[in-house]
Amino acid sequence: MSDELKKQSNFLFEPKLFSGKLQLGGDSLPIEFSAGIGQFGEIVFNFAEIEFNQNSFFISISMQDESSYFKEFILTGKSDDGTKFKTEHLYFNSIGHNSNRKLKLSAHCSEAFFFLKFPEPVTHPLIRLHLKGFQNFRQLKARCELGTVTMDGDGSIHNHNIITGYLSLVQKNESVDFSEWRTKAEKLLEHVRKVMSFATASSLQTPVIEYHNRDNLEVVVWSQTEQHQSFLRTFHHLHLQPIFEVAIESFFNPPVEVKNLHFTIEWFSMSATYNEVRLVAAMTALENLVSSNLDDTEIFIRPEKEFDKIRKELRKVIKKCLEKWSLEEKGKISNEIVPELNEKLIDLNRTTIFRKIKFLANQWGVPFDGISDVEIRAAKKARDLIIHRGYYYEEGNNYQDDLWKHVTIIREILVRFILTAIGYEGDYISYFGGAHQAKFFPKR
Repeated sequence: MSDELKKQSNFLFEPKLFSGKLQLGGDSLPIEFSAGIGQFGEIVFNFAEIEFNQNSFFISISMQDESSYFKEFILTGKSDDGTKFKTEHLYFNSIGHNSNRKLKLSAHCSEAFFFLKFPEPVTHPLIRLHLKGFQNFRQLKARCELGTVTMDGDGSIHNHNIITGYLSLVQKNESVDFSEWRTKAEKLLEHVRKVMSFATASSLQTPVIEYHNRDNLEVVVWSQTEQHQSFLRTFHHLHLQPIFEVAIESFFNPPVEVKNLHFTIEWFSMSATYNEVRLVAAMTALENLVSSNLDDTEIFIRPEKEFDKIRKELRKVIKKCLEKWSLEEKGKISNEIVPELNEKLIDLNRTTIFRKIKFLANQWGVPFDGISDVEIRAAKKARDLIIHRGYYYEEGNNYQDDLWKHVTIIREILVRFILTAIGYEGDYISYFGGAHQAKFFPKR
């Protein structure tokens, strides 16, 4: 294997040389390659040049299949130290030929596994999630019934798409059933990752996960989206220990039974460039949260079966009115407009988002201090304008509220709901009325 194959830098896990097999359907080929994990959490491959012949022809012909430009290959290999590699989701982004008619391959994969053996067994089971763009001042640590949870990152970050930290769980009980513990541990760590994404206002990516069990190490690598810089952090990176502890406690003892919290946080932490998108994302997160956690009697004005009868009568009246007012276009109206209006009638039975917000706030004890009903309705109207016409500001209209005000109002409401849902009390960063340190105490 050439020296060029061994030259790599800036790796989370240094590349190793593997001898293995490349497969596509019923075709396969012995192959040598190196694979390591780069600083962005991606698998970096380097392939030895392959003779272009009948045995390797299936690689070249795969790029000519117009039905799929990204054929997924299976690649397996084993290194001299016994490390095993496997991916069933390898695709080539280029297949070239040099002057000696040898194939030069460049590839990526969406999921891969490394399996290693330790010279000496580890004493305690461990799961470690490697995080992109996580910033904090000092190591975060807390104990729970599943073990000790630790989270750490860099004090300053220049590139938020680079792996800068980790989130881990160590089980002190050596005799624990690893498979059963792993299932529970993964759920705990995912919950903590989501809550800390909320705290940092950035969807913390975890492209690399390690599983340590006795003398076995399994490393899973996922292809994930680009990590973006935090915007409007809910907690300062110097003050993350309190929310970290609440994240763990709320997994085991949630103060309220909340549905779709993780999905709500995904919307909350979504990266956006324009305030229009920020408002739409925040309102969508809020609508998702309140609709998921209210029952039908609070979501709908009348029972659905009862309203179906009302809707049928309304449809008859609408059809007669349209036929009367537009006789010359009766056929068009009957065939096109009436069905559209029929679908719109369903919305008449839905409780307004304003009432749903108030319903859930009363149930959970979410404080709305300083936020008026007028401001909530105005922010909702601003969101509707953006959704239905694609923009907010109108030229020459000097009476419109600043869009940023609407963003901060909806965001503040959403933050208070999430803080209540996880049982947090204490300091956080509020942007409503200008960025400032605020204190949060839900109603009991």
